[in-house]
Amino acid sequence: MADKLDNIELRSEKVRNIIGQIPPRIIRTGITVIFIVILGILTGTYFFEYEYTIETTATIELQNDKLIIYITIPANEIDKVRIEQKVILDFNNIPNLYNEKIITEIQTIPNKIEISVKGGFYLSEIKIPGNTKTETGKEINIIQQTTINAKIITDKISFFDRITEPFMTLFNRKK
Repeated sequence: MADKLDNIELRSEKVRNIIGQIPPRIIRTGITVIFIVILGILTGTYFFEYEYTIETTATIELQNDKLIIYITIPANEIDKVRIEQKVILDFNNIPNLYNEKIITEIQTIPNKIEISVKGGFYLSEIKIPGNTKTETGKEINIIQQTTINAKIITDKISFFDRITEPFMTLFNRKK
């Protein structure tokens, strides 16, 4: 008798069709929520700004008892570089000088492009104001030509502009 009670079908075909479908109101609400989240993220990328840095190398050499620093600026990044922008000379690539930095500024922006096997770049001369003390207070004496890492801190740029920049340059080139 218990077997007969278990086999009773309580739902008609109409009820099974309604249960098998997702109500349109839930679908519309879900799409609206997803649209609002994506719109919020895009709006946030427009207002969220960060300092854009150009990672490059610098060559330090001693000429006539004068310290000269040449920084290579990639050719495609020159439009972001301005006079008096901060340059961080980072000695992390030299053994035993981890976390040693010298902060200086760009004095001149070159207008001549250098081309080599490494690519196209501009070569700008940087002067160190005063002495060659690092941020931690250590005095550095350059004996021979040395290549170190450098970062150029450019203006703040929004994340939205950073994403759309490659597309805008493509459209501007076609004109």
